[in-house]
Formats: sequence, structure tokens, C-alpha cells
Amino acid sequence: MTPRQRRLNSDYENLVNEFSNHPYISIEFEKKENSIPERYIVNYKDIRGIKLSRFSTSENKIIDFIYNHKIEIYLHLDYPRLKPQCYILTEIFHPNFRMAHPHDICIGDFWASGETLVDIIYQAGEMIQYKNYGIQNPLNGIAAKWARENISLLPIDNTNLRIGDIEISLKNNGNVKIDLK
Repeated sequence: MTPRQRRLNSDYENLVNEFSNHPYISIEFEKKENSIPERYIVNYKDIRGIKLSRFSTSENKIIDFIYNHKIEIYLHLDYPRLKPQCYILTEIFHPNFRMAHPHDICIGDFWASGETLVDIIYQAGEMIQYKNYGIQNPLNGIAAKWARENISLLPIDNTNLRIGDIEISLKNNGNVKIDLK
């Protein structure tokens, strides 16, 4: 097995483990016999993002909330040496998502092969929520201008997508017992 194949296999296993029962994120892929997926479709549900309303004009940007999003992640032959190709498949208004062809997503200016697909999927979800966005070198200059002018509205959503990061259980009528030994 080549290093690339080992990485693809590791990515696949990590995605299945992380997102099998996730309340907001699901993963679709085609797994053929004796092959590792190179293309994933990521679905985000009940996560608020925005798109331009059909009533928007060049002078007045009117936004609509959207709650379901879909991205594609393609692991090309140079992955993981080079970052994966990421595309938005649903309409969105965001500085780092290009709505014109090829509908790509800027997942960062610098790529380290140590970043995982799990990290990228969470990062894209946080971008949808406007928790994470960049306006310096945008793919959508109009959305960057809107974000700069409407920073008080951001983030659009505060849902914690990284549900495994914080798990607090309130039991006994909301009382929390912390046992420090």
C-alpha cells in the first residue's frame, strides 16, 4: 500500500468514525470493492448560513437564511501533498465560497498535510456559519464587503459542530457535581 493509499484509508476510517451519528453532518461516498473513496459529499443540516435573496439589488443586499448545505471534497492524485479540492454544491453568500464556476471553497491559503478531512469538514461548517471567514483575499468580493459592513450580525449561527469537543451533562435538576481528587 502506497503512502497516499494509507492516507486515503485513514481519512475514510476517521470520517466514518467521526460522522456516523453526527446530528448536523453526514457524509456520502461511493466505495467500490477494493477501493478507497476519493470523493465525498458532505451534508450540513440545521446549520444557518445565508444566501442573497432574489429581491437583492446591487445597492441593497437582502439575505435569506438557509439551513441545509452540501459540499464536495475531491482527493486528487497530489493529495495529501496538496490540499484537497473543495466545492460548494448549494447556494451560499460567503467571502470564501465562489458561486461562479467552479464553485470552489477557499479552505485556507496554507495547507499542511497533517490537516485531516475531519478538520476540513468542521472548518467548512464553521465558514457556513460565518464563525470563520476571510475578507482579505476573497473568492466573492461582494460577500466580503457585506461581511465587513455587517460584522455585528456575525456569526450567523453559534451551533457547536464539534460536538465531541464539549460534552457537559446536567443531571440532578441542573446541578453539576465536580469531584476533584
